[in-house]
Amino acid sequence: MTEVVEMFRFEHPLWLTAVRASIAFLGLIILVRVVPQRNAGNISPNDMLVLVVIGAIGGDAIMGGSASLGDLLVMVSVVLLWGYVIDLLELRFPAVRRVMKHKTSRLVADGRLLRRNMRREMVTEDEIMAVLRSQGIGSLAEVESAILEADGEISLLRKEDAPDGPARETVLPFDEADR
Repeated sequence: MTEVVEMFRFEHPLWLTAVRASIAFLGLIILVRVVPQRNAGNISPNDMLVLVVIGAIGGDAIMGGSASLGDLLVMVSVVLLWGYVIDLLELRFPAVRRVMKHKTSRLVADGRLLRRNMRREMVTEDEIMAVLRSQGIGSLAEVESAILEADGEISLLRKEDAPDGPARETVLPFDEADR
C-alpha cells in the first residue's frame, strides 16, 4: 500500500508543477502558430499541441520517467484545462480567434495561380492540380477561385461557364430493398 501512496507523491510543489506546465504549453502554442496551415492538417494548432503534449507526458508516466505519477497527472490536467480555456476564449472573443486560427488564403483567382500566396502557404502547383483532378476539373481555366481553408484543405469554386466534370454516379450506403 505504501508503494501506491509513494507512486502518487508529488516530487515538486503543486503550484510549481502547474506553472511549469502552463508556461511550457502556452510557449508551445505561440511557436505552433508559425507552422504553415498546410502542415497542421485538419486540426487546429491548439488541438495538435494538446495531443502531442499529453502523449509525451503520458509516455513519461508509462515509462516511469523522473516525475511522479501525481506530478504527471497535474501536468495533464493543466494542459487539458488550458486547451479548454483557449477553445472557450476563441469561441467567445473574435479577436482571440483571429490571432489563434489560420486565415484563408486565395491560391487561384480567375484561372491564374497566385504564386506569392502559394509560396507563403508552401503549396505547390502540383498540389493544386491534384485537387483539381480530384474534383473532375481538367484545367485552371475552369477555376474561378481556389482557397486554402483554415483547416489546411483546398476548396475550389468552378467558373459558372465551365463545363461540368465527368458524370458521377451517386452511390447509396445500402439498397432500399435491403431494409
